[in-house]
Amino acid sequence: MTRIPEFGIFFRLNDTAADPVRQYHDGLDLIEHAEKLGLSTAWITSHHFRSDKGTIASPLVFLAAASQRTSTIKLGAGVVVITLENPIRVAEDAVIADALSGGRLQLGLGSGLEDWAFGPFGVDWDGRLRVYADKVARLRKILDGDDLGGGRRLYPPAGSLRQRLWRVASDPEHAREIGRVGDNLLLRSSKALTFEGNLRRHSAAIDAFRSNATAVQRIAASRTVIVAETVAEARKLAGQAAIDLHVKQGNGEPWYGDPELVADRLRNDPELDHVDEVLLQVAPAKLTLAQWKASLDLTVTEVLDPVRRERRSYAGILR
Repeated sequence: MTRIPEFGIFFRLNDTAADPVRQYHDGLDLIEHAEKLGLSTAWITSHHFRSDKGTIASPLVFLAAASQRTSTIKLGAGVVVITLENPIRVAEDAVIADALSGGRLQLGLGSGLEDWAFGPFGVDWDGRLRVYADKVARLRKILDGDDLGGGRRLYPPAGSLRQRLWRVASDPEHAREIGRVGDNLLLRSSKALTFEGNLRRHSAAIDAFRSNATAVQRIAASRTVIVAETVAEARKLAGQAAIDLHVKQGNGEPWYGDPELVADRLRNDPELDHVDEVLLQVAPAKLTLAQWKASLDLTVTEVLDPVRRERRSYAGILR
């Protein structure tokens, strides 16, 4: 039998018209709910200032709070924009959040997607990739316990956190480098490609990563899912604009439907047999906390549990 990947959630708190404090508490409630359903991981996005893509600028602070309301679910920062940060401070915040969670933190790193956020930090947008590469390398050495000057080292020590670094990529060369240095891979789609083009690109990225990674390094992919009693109800919850945007951005048709439709998409997804984790999200749709929880309930009980009981293989990836 082909192994079945773990399933978690990936979410953003992105209602800029809502009370941000209320959103933070709703997000913590959602993570608690995901843990009760037996999901493996909860990842939260990070964005600075007033962004309609998310309202959490400090994901490690948020996940430290989540760690005190949960006990088993892994907690993912997706991602810390380290281009705008001091690597020592990122490491210090991360090891404390990890200690409070009992070693459940997954530390995702990214170069940043919003050019308008860079100016206030005094970082040049055009030079972000070089800055990103330098700071990721620096963070890795800090977590490894290198001397930071005068015999000073990270305290408390990072323990196994170094093995729980995640980086975003879709390009095979980037995926190869991520595998080579010992990090984990978060697959990302390119808006410039069709869904089929992204699948082929991901196939090459997975091969490049696996050929350079150890057996313990992991790959995660995300899927956009809303499950309701009927297909019409799920699509209404999402809205046609979100559906159209999902397709336009190279992600194919989102899994917005009844349990039968979503289970069929899951069984026949050409990528999922080749990844270790599948992260369920609703974006670009926006759901209330109650709607998110109801969708997750159906996803687990009416989709994931029955498919797991079938003990069947997934489809093969496109070549």
